[in-house]
Amino acid sequence: MSPTRKLNQVRNSLYVYLPRDWCNEHNLKKHSEVLLERIQDGSLHVVPISVSRKEKGKLKIGVDNEHRKDLANLLVGAYIVGVEELELKFDDIMDMATREDISKWVDKLEGWGILDERSNSVLISDLLSSDREVIRKVLRRQFATTKYMLERTISIFETRDATDYSHIISRDEQVDRNRYLVERLCHLVLRDPSYSRLVSLSPPDALNFSLAAKHVERIADHICEAVLELVKSTSFEGRLRNLATNIVSLYDRTNTVFFGIDKPSKSSEEELTSYASEAFDALEEATGLAKALRRLESSRKEKSSHEILLALHFGRIASYCADIIEIGINRIIMSRL
Repeated sequence: MSPTRKLNQVRNSLYVYLPRDWCNEHNLKKHSEVLLERIQDGSLHVVPISVSRKEKGKLKIGVDNEHRKDLANLLVGAYIVGVEELELKFDDIMDMATREDISKWVDKLEGWGILDERSNSVLISDLLSSDREVIRKVLRRQFATTKYMLERTISIFETRDATDYSHIISRDEQVDRNRYLVERLCHLVLRDPSYSRLVSLSPPDALNFSLAAKHVERIADHICEAVLELVKSTSFEGRLRNLATNIVSLYDRTNTVFFGIDKPSKSSEEELTSYASEAFDALEEATGLAKALRRLESSRKEKSSHEILLALHFGRIASYCADIIEIGINRIIMSRL
């Protein structure tokens, strides 16, 4: 197959010959149909109608007694890399503790379910439907859950009422599930071009989504740590309260910057310029807030250990917002290529 081909012209139409070997491989003949898909990077994909997604990724693993302790790592790893059907086969009959452990982890891995369970084996399958917007929806849900956690945490500053702090921490598991699911789906995009087309996400953007999901998950972790320090402390310096309150608006701007260019139609030059301007302003705010919190953390005079740790956790949240905004800037730049 030659690397380039010249265009031919008949009247006002341009055409190019398809390689004969490729046509034979896909059983294409005269009057056969092909699908033309324009990709985000400007290229054009020619896809035979007969080509569908690859066969589901199936994996069978034998688990001996020595490695039963590694089941959690095995399940999470298989989930993230995109295994769609996993059969675990054990040397001996499974005890109830092992069954409950598997069930607990499958419940945490959104989209997975146990299809079949026998005395010495478990069959786990992907039950998630093929939704074109599934990755964006899950990441938006992760952003939204974390925003709830952040807003409730800041309200403790204002009301000094920490009676519902356990509800904030309990949401962290949902954030973790969302991160695992985003990483799983992004792995599928990177591995399977047809799935990339199905969910309208390019491989470079899949990496951006995976990184963003990881950063949001880390923000949720620092929120949980901050809540625990709030519960233990009785008073806070006014400046710390003010800086922490600013994090809520920063997080909203972070969300706006990251998803700003995700529109059904291609953004105009003026819109992209507006997105970029907003993104750089948000990055400056995030960087400044992180620095102010670091200075507050380092000036430990007349501060309790709880206030110091709070400044540390809120500073890390601001830093992760800056990281996500930088990814948003990369997305804006990529959309202009």
